[in-house]
Amino acid sequence: MTERPSAACLLYADVAGGARLAVKLGEAEAGYAVERCLNRMSRCAEAYSANDLKLLPDALVARFPEADSALLAAREMRERVRALPPMSGIKLVLRAGVVLDVEARDAEEEVEAMAARLVAGHNPDSISVSERFSEVLSPSMRRMLSRLEENTGVPFPTLELGDLPPPTPAELRQEAAQALKQMRVSFRGQNWLIDAAHPTLLFGRETGNDIVVADPRVSRQHARIELRSGLFYLADSSTNGTYLLEEGNPEHCIKRDEFILGEKGHIGCGFSPAENMSDAVAFAVD
Repeated sequence: MTERPSAACLLYADVAGGARLAVKLGEAEAGYAVERCLNRMSRCAEAYSANDLKLLPDALVARFPEADSALLAAREMRERVRALPPMSGIKLVLRAGVVLDVEARDAEEEVEAMAARLVAGHNPDSISVSERFSEVLSPSMRRMLSRLEENTGVPFPTLELGDLPPPTPAELRQEAAQALKQMRVSFRGQNWLIDAAHPTLLFGRETGNDIVVADPRVSRQHARIELRSGLFYLADSSTNGTYLLEEGNPEHCIKRDEFILGEKGHIGCGFSPAENMSDAVAFAVD
């Protein structure tokens, strides 16, 4: 199995508009307004379990152990700063960027500098993340992002957080449960695992399949098992059909169709597993 990338990350967020406010109201009043924003932002970081927090004159730097919390914290920071009223017609807004610790190490760059560069390259009132950061988010959080075509001064692909509502706790719990589901598949002494990291297993007569079944009844690309939305599907694309024998159920043939698999059983590619169990593909859901 592929090791899941580390999700430790850093969020850099600054307050834009303070300089214009200082010209109009003076340094003291502008400093007070920026401080009020930073106080709201730091409370958000703490609420989402930031494990390190640093305040600068007009910015905040926070480390998070995982990506979802960092993005939710950035989103709430933006909402809380947006909720503050303008001062003398000038509205202070947040700019934030989030990157993974590991990508900064790979680029031989300080992670804080990389996140700050991401912020500087995009518009105020925006939250930008690196593409590598987006890859370790949960699926529902990833759907809140959209790709940015132009990255001024940023030499790596980035995405931006829109205004969609975040996933509910129930949706996050359901995704976490689905991510843990896995199916063990075996054939002639070899074993495979189907899970969120490896959601598809192909079998057929061609050598490019995961499971190669050398039998004239088997099509070149005979069938596949897919993990989708927490369920395991058996999909047939063969000439002779795929036979399924599950515990406690009669055997049946799937042809040019798909079927939701149960907990345990055997699959025959073009033949009945009941008649030839030694050449059948066995599966079991953990």
